[in-house]
Amino acid sequence: MKKKKLSIPVVWLCVYSDLITNEALFFMMLFASVLIAYQKGMTEQEFRDYMKGVSTAIYQKEAAVKTITETAKKLSKIEGISGVNIGEKDLHIVLPEPVLFESGQAKLKETARDVLNKIGTTLAPTRYILSVEGHTDDVPILQTAPAGMKRWQLAMARSTGLGPYYSNRELSAARALQVLQFFTREKLLAPERVSASAYGEFMPAAPNNSDANRATNRRIEIRLVLKK
Repeated sequence: MKKKKLSIPVVWLCVYSDLITNEALFFMMLFASVLIAYQKGMTEQEFRDYMKGVSTAIYQKEAAVKTITETAKKLSKIEGISGVNIGEKDLHIVLPEPVLFESGQAKLKETARDVLNKIGTTLAPTRYILSVEGHTDDVPILQTAPAGMKRWQLAMARSTGLGPYYSNRELSAARALQVLQFFTREKLLAPERVSASAYGEFMPAAPNNSDANRATNRRIEIRLVLKK
């Protein structure tokens, strides 16, 4: 398993760059605000209210960045997560197939339950909305139902993650739903906070031109976005 990566800038460089950026933004904001007030003919009280709104927006953005960074650090310590990546307004974590599932199946392994429990416990007190994404490689699935299997038995097997599944899209959908249902069934996350999507082989993390790259593409990604 590849060593997990946490894409967080060097701390001192991050702080220094934020300081310089905020100083420049402050003077730009001050100049723009005075200009707007002059053009709109604001009274002194109207100008004060306007500046208060701007300050609140800046504070909220800085608080969101801090929350995302702290959450990423906690998630990066969980064994089984192969990557934690921070975006401008969100972050996402990567869980490789061997940690969660057997090949061709969507039933969670015992090791998966421990990893997902730690993730859910970490995210439970936060304000994140989660999108669970299923991804596969481009190798076609050649699964068939056993002879004599009845329709209700097939439906039961598919719902519990055992298959058979007839396409990579179906498999990725079943896997994403299994992860979602674990979070809600174990009461780690409220149902309204979690959604699932299936991409199959259509959003690869690496070109499907080697066994190693195909292994990288067989994954679950959980994208986290802060509520406003």
